[in-house]
Amino acid sequence: MKEFTPENDRLRSLERGLRKMGRGVRLYGRNGSWRALYQIGSLNLRRLAGRHIPQTVFLAVTYRCQCNCPHCYADARKRQDSDEISTEELKARIGQVKALGAFHLIITGGEPLLRKDIFELVAWAHKIGLISRLSTNGFLLDRTRVVELRRAGLNQCGVAIDDADRDTHDRQRGLPGLFDRAVEAFRFLHDAGIESRLMTYARHSNLSGGMDRILELGKRIGVRTVHINHPYASGRWAEAYDEMFSKEDMDRLRRIPASVRSPEVLIEFPTSKTMCLSAQKSVIYIKPSGEVTPCPVVPYAIGDMRNEALADIWKRHARALRADFHGTCPMSHKEGKEAFRKHAERVFPSKSGKG
Repeated sequence: MKEFTPENDRLRSLERGLRKMGRGVRLYGRNGSWRALYQIGSLNLRRLAGRHIPQTVFLAVTYRCQCNCPHCYADARKRQDSDEISTEELKARIGQVKALGAFHLIITGGEPLLRKDIFELVAWAHKIGLISRLSTNGFLLDRTRVVELRRAGLNQCGVAIDDADRDTHDRQRGLPGLFDRAVEAFRFLHDAGIESRLMTYARHSNLSGGMDRILELGKRIGVRTVHINHPYASGRWAEAYDEMFSKEDMDRLRRIPASVRSPEVLIEFPTSKTMCLSAQKSVIYIKPSGEVTPCPVVPYAIGDMRNEALADIWKRHARALRADFHGTCPMSHKEGKEAFRKHAERVFPSKSGKG
């Protein structure tokens, strides 16, 4: 196994850059839209000119979810359909994502497949030139829905599997039968030609053998990418600091991508020098309510799309943000959380930095 050391950070950064470029080419090839090509080129030109434009926007389309995950960072509450935002308003938000200059839209929730208009939303994103990814628990991802998503123009689908053991996964998510449905969903995605990504969580309990079994599962079911999240002190884990990873834990996690070539393994902080994506001003998150935060795991609102345009929220946020977090998520420690809370207070004082 290739050991993780600070000395090989530069080489691994180059490798990641080349792989990221390859992923971008693949996703555009599957999108096949000249509008998407224009959107990507426009973003890169504006960034070269020194403008801060987010590459990725996370759009949560519902609070509802069938699961009850202990580590959920989203504000996943059971709500009635009548409480949900309309299709037209969501399409308007997607339009604002394009106008902002981002090209990668990640549709999440809650569970986005609980919305009956999910295919229309994906089709709209594709039509206006966005690369789209759906994040789901996989329970509703049957063959019919996968075919509809492919017709709508979905580029990639991430399905969550927290443990390679069926009973452990279902128990942790609180939904019997979920594991088998999620595994089957990968077969449907493969058959339809939608690139798949297995989304999982590393924890103290599975950091050693558990991750190896997840990677074996990913290889067996033919996923191209396994994305490993580490614990965040956010959502239901907001005060679970004992669950957070130490520097030594993060170094153990970083050894995994260095030793595995198939499937490709991604982690949020692959080196001790990797900067937080929020600090890089590369991402932004839109809640179902319309509130905007710096990223999905940061709960502090920096604006509200019900009252102002996303572009105005972003400009105010990007102009004021002064953050320099490396090696781990700032939400994993109290100092980082306080820094983002104070930032939210400065740029959106009406919320007083509350999530």
